[in-house]
Amino acid sequence: MLKKSGRRNPGRVRAVVYAVLVHAVVIGLLVIGFRWTIQPTGEKVVQAVAVPETAPRKPEAPDKRKQEEEARKNAEAEKAAAEKARQAELQKKQELAEQQRKETERRKAEAARKQKEQAEQQKRAAAQERQKQEKLRQKHAEQSLKEQMAAEEKARQAAAQAARVATVVDKYKALIRQRVSRSWSRPLGVAKGLQCVVSVRLTPSGEVLAAMVVRSSGNPLFDRSVENAVYKAAPLPLPDDPTLFDNFREIEFLFNPEE
Repeated sequence: MLKKSGRRNPGRVRAVVYAVLVHAVVIGLLVIGFRWTIQPTGEKVVQAVAVPETAPRKPEAPDKRKQEEEARKNAEAEKAAAEKARQAELQKKQELAEQQRKETERRKAEAARKQKEQAEQQKRAAAQERQKQEKLRQKHAEQSLKEQMAAEEKARQAAAQAARVATVVDKYKALIRQRVSRSWSRPLGVAKGLQCVVSVRLTPSGEVLAAMVVRSSGNPLFDRSVENAVYKAAPLPLPDDPTLFDNFREIEFLFNPEE
């Protein structure tokens, strides 16, 4: 039993040590306080009061109403922010829609302007084409009139020339008949009243290349006498205009000595 009681107890020793330390601290504080209290009058005395160390207070639980108020304010702030964002987005969409509307109106106005310009250009082109066609028509009409007048003039001149040539041909045929008649002698035993048609081929100088009765009088002696008279009358009279010789290259005329 004595052996057991003689064993050391570490916990008990520590408790004793702590108690001694606490008493020493308390005694020291009392001594210091006493010295401060006995300082001379006139000097500021600072008394230190030992404040026993207290445990930190636990934070109080937040008030439920305050939390609800803060939650309400936060919700209203979020709602206001969302509304502001929605209004900004709506404003942006409206501005974009306005820009698109203006751009559409501008494009429509530009298209209408271009269409109007194109219509005016087509109108001017059509007017110019009509003027061009009218000028061409007038030109064709004038040209046709000129050609018609030229043709008429040419026909008139040709008719006049033909008439003049016919007159000249008739005149010289008559002269040739007269020349042949003066060169003809009636054969013996040939009765009066006979006539024939004789064809004569001439040179430009009036010389006779050939003379032949093409429509007989019925009397060979009369016909042969007429052919001989043609040769005898050479050179036959021809017009001075050489362009008329083609009308006398080969001629026919009626020979009637009684005319």
